[in-house]
Amino acid sequence: MQIYWRDGRITSSVCNRKLAAGLGFFDGMHLGHQAIAAQVVELGVSRGAIPALVTFDRHPLSIVRPNAVPPLLTAAPERRQYMWELGIEAVIELVFDERLARLEPEEFVKKILVDQLQVVAVAAGEDFTFGYRSRGTTEILRKEGLLWGIETVVTVPSVVVGGEKVSSTRIRGLLQEGKVETAAELLGRPYRLAGPVIQGEGRGRKLGFPTANLEVDESRLIPKDGVYAVTVREIATKGGDGPDSRQESVGVLSISNKPTFDGQARVVEVHVLDHEANYYGRELEISFHRYLRPIRKFASGEELQEQVASDIETTRRLFHTRVGSISSSSSTEKIYSL
Repeated sequence: MQIYWRDGRITSSVCNRKLAAGLGFFDGMHLGHQAIAAQVVELGVSRGAIPALVTFDRHPLSIVRPNAVPPLLTAAPERRQYMWELGIEAVIELVFDERLARLEPEEFVKKILVDQLQVVAVAAGEDFTFGYRSRGTTEILRKEGLLWGIETVVTVPSVVVGGEKVSSTRIRGLLQEGKVETAAELLGRPYRLAGPVIQGEGRGRKLGFPTANLEVDESRLIPKDGVYAVTVREIATKGGDGPDSRQESVGVLSISNKPTFDGQARVVEVHVLDHEANYYGRELEISFHRYLRPIRKFASGEELQEQVASDIETTRRLFHTRVGSISSSSSTEKIYSL
């Protein structure tokens, strides 16, 4: 177990402090998860406890059903950042292994929540389950909690958008269909991918549109193949004239196996508009705003060149703004009117 504190500390215990805890894996930290976090912050204030989220170091299915593990919407550091922004003070990551998977719900409440974490109040989604064979429910939490000093257990209703429940599964489906705008509505922000820029084949530069090839962790969900209007920022400032942690730039991103050039591997590459920087070795974060078109095989490089130029002009019109480095002190949704 590791406890990540908002101030940057990492500990292995709660240091004798009471917790108000939200329970779940929280992949995506979407609107439903945000509702749980808001309830936890409220419980923390009312109970004089630290607002915390209790989660796992890996997807539970990686132990329970390894062949059914879904691609992730967020990496752990990204999830924690979203949690801090919602007022959460501590994130407890439990090691999800065979031992924890076989823990009976009653044991989880007593040994983990009470003995190790000193939880005094709990919030969880209405479909939350835990313990061996997912037998634990919020009703069991409520019953067992009363025996050990957890007097408050709040079941948070699902958030409904467009007549359907907001869930990580629903968001994955939307992204796999290229519906990044609808996914953003459910996430409360654009879907994002981040990774280091790796060496590419240099074809984009030869066509007059240099691209940065992003190496994406194999556990992450990559949206449907296609061309997207995106914004780009550099995660860590390393100098140069490209986007950094304080700036965002507009870009056109392609996800494909480069069929025009008979490619085999799936590639995520972005052309940052009005920037000539070499991003090799830097780490970029991509925010998806609009699906522009599907991937197709062109008859020649010249035909592809014409299409890319058209994609860039479409993106410029979509963002209705001067393209270049723009301060990200405001949210992207406010900076750009799509």
